[in-house]
Amino acid sequence: MTGILRRAKSAYRGAIRDALEVSDRVTGSATIEADSDSTRLAFFSRCVVLQVIGGAGIVGLWITGFANKPFAGENAFLCWLIVGMAALGILCVFLRRWADVQWLATHVVRVGLLGTVIGLIVAFAAAKSGGSTDPSDVRPMIAAVVDGMYVSLYATLLGIATNLWLKINLRLLGQIDG
Repeated sequence: MTGILRRAKSAYRGAIRDALEVSDRVTGSATIEADSDSTRLAFFSRCVVLQVIGGAGIVGLWITGFANKPFAGENAFLCWLIVGMAALGILCVFLRRWADVQWLATHVVRVGLLGTVIGLIVAFAAAKSGGSTDPSDVRPMIAAVVDGMYVSLYATLLGIATNLWLKINLRLLGQIDG
């Protein structure tokens, strides 16, 4: 009985292999190209949907007035640099350059931490310069400390948020693409 099952299984595998070879000879590379086109379309549609979701989140933050705060200060250069890295990362996602997405996701956090250090330096430099007990002299010092903390916290927030968004793209789209 086992021999009969082995022979039937072998014949079945051979028939499937023969059918696939005939199909490949008949259709040629057109099947592979059509399959590749459908794969590209599926990836592109998933990618667009994911980016629209992210864009909707940014629009929601902008409407509430939260998204424009990092760019209002005088040290907004780092925040714009982080946004530029985010845009470059999204472009790399569309181009399926996964190593570049990984590199940008890693280094955007470092730029955010650089903003943290710069903001703290600005804050501490302002605090060090104030040694007066006159309230009119203390007020500008406190404003400078607060400005330095804004730079620090917003740069860190943008760096971490960009890192998370690129990692989400890498996880959801990079594994599909390979």
